Amino acid sequence: MHLFRVLRRLSPYLLLVPALAGPACADDGDARLKDEVARCRPLVYDAPRDALALADRLLALPALPLAMKIDAVSCRSAALHQLGRNEDSRRAVAQLQSLLRTPGLPLRQYQQVQRRTAFLLLRDGRVDEGLEILEAVQERSIADGDIGGQILALGHIALVHAEQLDDPEGALHYQRQALALSGHLPRPPRPQDVTLNYNHGYTLLQLERYGEAGRAFDRAENIARRLSGQEVLLHRMRSDRAEILRARGQREAAKVELLAVLRWQERHNPLSRVTTLQHLARIALEEGAPQQARVLAEQAVAIAEAGRFPSGQRDRLELLAEIGLALGDAALVRDYLRRARLAGPPALSAASLARLARMQARAAQMLGPDRVNALQEANRDRLLRNVALAAAAVLLLGVAGLYLHARRLGAGRAPSPRQRNE
Repeated sequence: MHLFRVLRRLSPYLLLVPALAGPACADDGDARLKDEVARCRPLVYDAPRDALALADRLLALPALPLAMKIDAVSCRSAALHQLGRNEDSRRAVAQLQSLLRTPGLPLRQYQQVQRRTAFLLLRDGRVDEGLEILEAVQERSIADGDIGGQILALGHIALVHAEQLDDPEGALHYQRQALALSGHLPRPPRPQDVTLNYNHGYTLLQLERYGEAGRAFDRAENIARRLSGQEVLLHRMRSDRAEILRARGQREAAKVELLAVLRWQERHNPLSRVTTLQHLARIALEEGAPQQARVLAEQAVAIAEAGRFPSGQRDRLELLAEIGLALGDAALVRDYLRRARLAGPPALSAASLARLARMQARAAQMLGPDRVNALQEANRDRLLRNVALAAAAVLLLGVAGLYLHARRLGAGRAPSPRQRNE
């Protein structure tokens, strides 16, 4: 165990193409606009600058339909977050909240956007607002029998434990519940499955349970490689695996991996550099190069502060305090420890604690064996029904095609009226 815990609270959620060929207008039909909006979100994690440019271009269109505007603003906020432009991201979140308060808006259709908004609010320490959204989303998910929504609610409860309560053990409990529940979903893997397993691995890494963390990363990577748009997360996992190598004494191998990841992140995902630089600083400190470690750690702090990214700030400052101790600079140690104490998360309000307790109680009730089995059966029945309907539709189209083909053949062989008269 190190003098200071370096890996404790970096936000585990990630909670993810070419630019438009030309401007689109609503007169061209909603289908093209929907395709363009749908292209934005997958770009967020692989090419956040392209996602931002696409979102800005969409939002500049005249009379963009409200539903598409909500999705474009949501994509824009996430891209800004990935680029470390958190002040701009916060303004986009405020715009998104305003749009979601539009009178008559069918909120059930925007649950995914609401969950992303809640995550961004929690990331910024606005816990009351974030939990208020999440509780409403959880209630609707339970009412609708939406297991996916309930899984994501559990993931956000875990986030609050990890980020706001400094309780990785508590986070681990809810991540395990989410993983168990996701096993009851009869569907192909989705990006949220990657995130669930990655978050689980990261929490285990925080707790220095390296073998279990590696296995969780294996599961996340196996799913991620079957999907598209997962490059940022794959590189983040590569960085975290390097930290496991360092902890096991394989510093040179860890350094090679971290430098390769850092080069990729500099081009594609500046925000992720913060953690990679911290890992490199730890290696430099262990190799007896505290001055180099200080340069790397201060660079990580500068990137995080420039983007106004609060998550993990205390860890970064405590690492610098440890480096100051190695340098024999008592004043530096005192300064960074003082700043680290001030950088801790604010205490949750009574309202947030009560809301969190309600969400946890609701989640526990929904995770009883009888209830889980019932939800599993309902989801299986829904899947079979959808498959049956799709098969019936294909069969109907096939029969209709054969009928029309037979009619055309019959019409070709029939004699004309003049021939019959002869």
